[in-house]
Amino acid sequence: MTAKEGPTERKVAVITGASSGIGMATALQFAENGYNIVLAARRMDELKEVARRCEEMGIETLAVMTDVSDDEQVHDLCGRAVEAFGHIDIWINNAGVYLVGKFDDLPLKDMRRLMDVNFFGYVHGSHAALAQFREQDYGTLINVSSVNAAAPQPYVSAYSASKAAVRALDESIRMELRLEGLLGKINVCTIMPAGIDTNLFQNGANYSGHKIQAIEPVYDPAYVAKHIYAVAEKPRREKYVGPIGTLMALQRTHLPGMYEKQVGKFTDADLLADEDAAPTSGNLYDTLDENRGMRGGWREKRLRADRFNMITGGVLAATIGLIGLGLLAANKRRG
Repeated sequence: MTAKEGPTERKVAVITGASSGIGMATALQFAENGYNIVLAARRMDELKEVARRCEEMGIETLAVMTDVSDDEQVHDLCGRAVEAFGHIDIWINNAGVYLVGKFDDLPLKDMRRLMDVNFFGYVHGSHAALAQFREQDYGTLINVSSVNAAAPQPYVSAYSASKAAVRALDESIRMELRLEGLLGKINVCTIMPAGIDTNLFQNGANYSGHKIQAIEPVYDPAYVAKHIYAVAEKPRREKYVGPIGTLMALQRTHLPGMYEKQVGKFTDADLLADEDAAPTSGNLYDTLDENRGMRGGWREKRLRADRFNMITGGVLAATIGLIGLGLLAANKRRG
């Protein structure tokens, strides 16, 4: 499950968080399009399985067990990728953890750990990738953030803050590259998915007192992977994935008061299930044996969700859509 020795002429993509969810889907998407893949995550057995599936498409892989919160491990990942393949074309920071609960109930150590992974993990990856890109004089960095970076929701305060920090990090780096005359040769792109059908929710730290579930509508991780690949091939500053994410961000920007009222109520009803749950730190500190693979099964489960949530979600989407159309029309009139 490792690469052959020596440089290769194929394009090379490094993907963190590649053992499941969006990371796994992205690895398969890039492999399908002829990229050699460097896979990184904490679970080596799962990485090997993803590598096997990628290699069945005729490409080479390198699987490196990596905790992105450890800067030395991330820079070692970069060095091993270059040693194996000679260069890196795309670096995708995707590894992430989840933390749910009222702000006052969240342990400080858990919030710090989340930031170590979701923000500093991206800092470490971005630092390593950009150093290599400068040496090569080209490369694209893609950071997988979240719609919560632009449109926060209740009960995910630390998670939303970490994703907003990633978005701001990317903006600052882009401006620095532009000032250096390197933007275009080196690109920094932010992907902001909406609710995705992964095991993030089953594995997340949870202090809400309730079981948590993916918020409707739920999109397939392969759908996100296609957008990530498209951005890699044709870089752009930011990309929302999932129409509801675009609409949420639009309302949050132009009608923040209405957004907080509507989305607050909807999230309270849709994120927290009726079933009670004991407090847990989830996979913040250690990997879990259960809940593995690309998908979390939420698309099937949420299609059978209680009718109240389905109706509420539809009303919210329609309301935001009408607001969005009104704002677009007003902008056109002003133009």
